[in-house]
Amino acid sequence: MIKQIIKMLWFQKRSNGWIFIELLLVFGALVTILDALLVDAYTYFSPLGYNIENTYQLKLAKLNNKAPGYVPDSLASLSETESLLKLMENIRQNPEVEEVCATFYSCPYSFGNSWTSIIPTEEADTTKVNEQSFQVRRVTPEYFKVFSVSDKEGKSVMPQLNGVQDAVVLSADLEKQFYNNQSAKGKKVSFRGQANGNQVAAVCQPIRPSDYEISAPCFYQVLTGKTLEEYINYFGAQQAELCVRMKHSKTKEDINHFLEEMGDRLNASNLYVYGVKKIEDQRTQLLNYRERNMKIKFSLMAFLLINVFFGIVGTFWLWTENRRGEIGLRMAIGSSKYSLYKYMNLEGICLFSFTLPFIILFMLNMAYFDIMDTIRLPLSLWRFCITIGSAWLLLAGMITLGIWIPARKATNLAPAEALHYE
Repeated sequence: MIKQIIKMLWFQKRSNGWIFIELLLVFGALVTILDALLVDAYTYFSPLGYNIENTYQLKLAKLNNKAPGYVPDSLASLSETESLLKLMENIRQNPEVEEVCATFYSCPYSFGNSWTSIIPTEEADTTKVNEQSFQVRRVTPEYFKVFSVSDKEGKSVMPQLNGVQDAVVLSADLEKQFYNNQSAKGKKVSFRGQANGNQVAAVCQPIRPSDYEISAPCFYQVLTGKTLEEYINYFGAQQAELCVRMKHSKTKEDINHFLEEMGDRLNASNLYVYGVKKIEDQRTQLLNYRERNMKIKFSLMAFLLINVFFGIVGTFWLWTENRRGEIGLRMAIGSSKYSLYKYMNLEGICLFSFTLPFIILFMLNMAYFDIMDTIRLPLSLWRFCITIGSAWLLLAGMITLGIWIPARKATNLAPAEALHYE
């Protein structure tokens, strides 16, 4: 039957040629858009490397010298570091709080973006990392529990920091760049101009800055002891991002009630909490621009699909309507309705399938000239198969619908009436 269908399509090449060109253009446009959507969806649903569920950022400030309760530095019993640590401990003691940590410009979705260079001091190919900077997140050890950051084996990072002074946690991407297939745990890395190296206490899973970006080599500098004190003295305790994970989900009213209940415990010397922001709200704010772009992309996709649907269905509807005489003739010589449906549908699908080699060549050319997004999702066989297969199935379904409706009407006619068209 396939051989007969191919012959029929060739004999009608003049009329079928225009349909073939239409299918080729629509198939190419659909494949391009579906590939872009696949890359966005794959990136969006990939693991972030952390979890922000039920997490909040408490906003800190310092009393000025005219505010009630202000304590002059000469009379203060607590240093800035001690004030911050006391404030964290006060919050941690609340039964509704799971854990609290402090970061400097490193809270997820906080627009923090600190970079510095580090170099492995042993057993690494240093030619790959000289004069190269990586994003650094400066955090207290509790950060890894607050945001559920785990190592490559899925174990908690926080216990692995115990007993390690000035620890560093590398992301899996950075470990691979420094040490290839070797483990970085226990080795040392040094900051530019630093005499002694910092020990790598753990290697965490790849970290993505946001939902629409891929992971990049980065590392965490764990702030404890003198290192924490140095950063607080340099930036100021009020610049710290105090992040809290609650044990249960809370509404805005619940979290405000929580702050009211804490009362004076949210004060430590001149340092105090003056507000709170849900980190999921920060995520919404940060991704607002990208979300708008995605809505525009989906709107264009929907508009294209609607036009393609009516265009393809209408084309094959007319293509089938114009062959009522042929359908009547086939019915007159004994063809069943099912065999007619099958024959007409196979003819349309065969005509459509002839576009497939051209589309594959089109995709390969796009990949060769680097038009496709290969940064967020590398080229692979499954990517080509999903993109081309999805587009093919969509168009094949439209072709089937465009043929089935008029063919069904034609087969319901009496053979003599159908032959009238012939």
